[in-house]
Amino acid sequence: MNNTKKTESIPRDKRLRNYFSLIMIIPAVLSIMACEFVIWAADHYFPDQFSISPLLGLGMLVPMGILVEIFTFFLSGHLFAKEEKINEAIKNVAAGDYSVKLDEEKLVPFSEVAHDFNRMTDKLSSVETLRKDFTGNFSHEFKTPIVSINGFANLLLDTEVTEEERRKYLKIIADESERLAELSKNTMLLSNLDTLTEIPDRKTYRLDDQIREEIILLSPAWEEKKLDMDVDLEETDFYGNPSVMAHVWINIINNAIKYTPAGGKIRVTLQKQGQSLSVVIADSGKGMTAEEMEQVFDRYYQADKSHSGNGLGLGLAITKRIVELCGGRISVKSEPGNGSSFMVMLPEKEA
Repeated sequence: MNNTKKTESIPRDKRLRNYFSLIMIIPAVLSIMACEFVIWAADHYFPDQFSISPLLGLGMLVPMGILVEIFTFFLSGHLFAKEEKINEAIKNVAAGDYSVKLDEEKLVPFSEVAHDFNRMTDKLSSVETLRKDFTGNFSHEFKTPIVSINGFANLLLDTEVTEEERRKYLKIIADESERLAELSKNTMLLSNLDTLTEIPDRKTYRLDDQIREEIILLSPAWEEKKLDMDVDLEETDFYGNPSVMAHVWINIINNAIKYTPAGGKIRVTLQKQGQSLSVVIADSGKGMTAEEMEQVFDRYYQADKSHSGNGLGLGLAITKRIVELCGGRISVKSEPGNGSSFMVMLPEKEA
């Protein structure tokens, strides 16, 4: 373990210099050994004819030249073969094949080049998968309201309808138009969050006051369902962007309201845990399976298809991205029939 750490601490260019220095010492040592052998042979078999100067020169130059030439030939071929493997892999990536992998152990002294190459292809592969999923999901989600708007608009144009039917169709068109606008806004928000490395315009503010305000903002929805809203918020300061963090609490609480049956209960708590802040939003809803929990933060994913008309499948993806940009983490615990509990852990303060 110590040897590995020591090797990793040596800069790559220095390791390459050490490698080539070592392999160039080998022919020099072999040449000196050959020279010593020639001198010993001459002294042993031709003691009366031994002339040190010319024989020493011959003993040094001829074997060294031959050994260096042989060693260079094989070394060049060895390095060229490894270079060809790397070049071939680069060409495959340029052609769009991101599944290419290099064997790091077999590409010494280019092991780190191979390691960085493999990391690059992993990143490119994940980005390509995300791009394809995003394009497919985005197209599907946009198509649904557009088809509805087009269908009901044609009904109004091509058929005679009663005043009641007309109002009903116009209401559907208005709702789908609003859904389309919301989808565009949330997609743009998520796209902007993806380009950030940290949350901008942060300041210190009372996190408990913000969560309480968002609960009040959503009161028409939970009061209509006669939900029992149990709130226990410890007085807490947080360093963040209030307008960005509002999306986190609205998305999670709104989800809890949506999936909790009438007369159910939602509990919201905020407390300090060491150097972290813990916000837990638990509901008494239908809960989720293990498979649903694995996908609940995916973009455009909706666990309950019966609510798909009321949601976009972007809220929790946006929430997760914001929490990660804040240096925190979000998790969910749930099981069918026993509700769901979302926990958000945030750093207490980072002024």
